[in-house]
Amino acid sequence: MKFTAAALLTAISIMLAGCVSVTIPQEKPKVSPLSITSSPLHRFSLKDFDGLMFEPIIPGEADPMFPNRDSVYQNIEFEIAHQLSAKMNINPEQLPQAPLIVRYGIASDTTVSDAELVRFFGTTPGLVTKPGQEKLTIAIALVRPTTGDPLWKGVAQGTIVPELNSEMRLARAEAAIARMLSNLQ
Repeated sequence: MKFTAAALLTAISIMLAGCVSVTIPQEKPKVSPLSITSSPLHRFSLKDFDGLMFEPIIPGEADPMFPNRDSVYQNIEFEIAHQLSAKMNINPEQLPQAPLIVRYGIASDTTVSDAELVRFFGTTPGLVTKPGQEKLTIAIALVRPTTGDPLWKGVAQGTIVPELNSEMRLARAEAAIARMLSNLQ
C-alpha cells in the first residue's frame, strides 16, 4: 500500500512538473528571466467572436515603474488586439455582434504582490527574483460577454531591467504578450 501511494505521488509530481515554469539562473544572464502561465477555463474558439472589448485593470495607486501609465496601457492593448484579431472573424466594415471581452493589467511588484495577484486573478507564474530585483506582471483574461464567464487566463512575469530604454521595455512586453497568446486559436 505504501509503495502504491509513493508511486502515485511520484507520478503526480512528474505530471505537475510540466505545469510549472522554472527559471534557471545564469552566471552572466544575457536575457532576464520570463515566466508565463496560461489556463483555458472553458472550450472556445477565437473565430466565434467578431470583435474585442477592452476592460483595463488599473491598480488604485500609481506605479513608480510606469510614470506614463496611460501610454503603457495603450501599447499593451494595441499588442493584445494585434495578436488576437488575426485569429478572429473581424469585419472592420460592421459593428461587432459577438465581441470578446479582454481584461488586462500591468503592474510591478511594488504595486501588486504575487499573493494579491493570486487572490484577484487566480494564478501567477511565480517568478522568483533576487532581493532588490523588481518584477513586472502582465495579466490577461478573456471573458464571454453573454455570461461573464472567464474563458482563458494568462499571466507573464519578467524581471525589470532598469538599464533598458522605454522602446526595449515595450518590445519585451510585446514579446511576452505574443508568447502568452500564441497557443490560442
